[in-house]
Amino acid sequence: MGALKHLVLPLCTAAHLFAIGVFLVEGKEYMADLLEWPRTTVRLTPVERHLLGAGFAFHVVLAINNIAAIMVESAHYRAMATFLELVLYSLDLADAMYENTFLGDGMTLFTLVPLATMSIVTFLGLLLHSQEPGLFTKDKNTKKMK
Repeated sequence: MGALKHLVLPLCTAAHLFAIGVFLVEGKEYMADLLEWPRTTVRLTPVERHLLGAGFAFHVVLAINNIAAIMVESAHYRAMATFLELVLYSLDLADAMYENTFLGDGMTLFTLVPLATMSIVTFLGLLLHSQEPGLFTKDKNTKKMK
């Protein structure tokens, strides 16, 4: 059992599919409310709508990449897919902390907890992966001694 294939990437994929579902069912306005975007107007501006659409595209692309990484037998591909997830979640967390904490708006747990959790999960997954084979998997390429 590989940690990335059976735990980390499926969890990341589920998070992306959840976000895609919210976008498709509820729309961009609901997503902006869910993410607690500060707005000066009740309706989203065209730029805000575009940024939310780009966020939707990120979720679609990363979900497809994760599914491919799970299906393809390549440990390097899985590591790169997980690294992309780590970059996404950790930079989003850093930006949220900067925008909310350092600029004085106050950090909400809704923003902090999921981003911090996914950053930690992806980091730990990569850390475990760096120690393989041995912890959760056996090397498929070693020759058996008779």
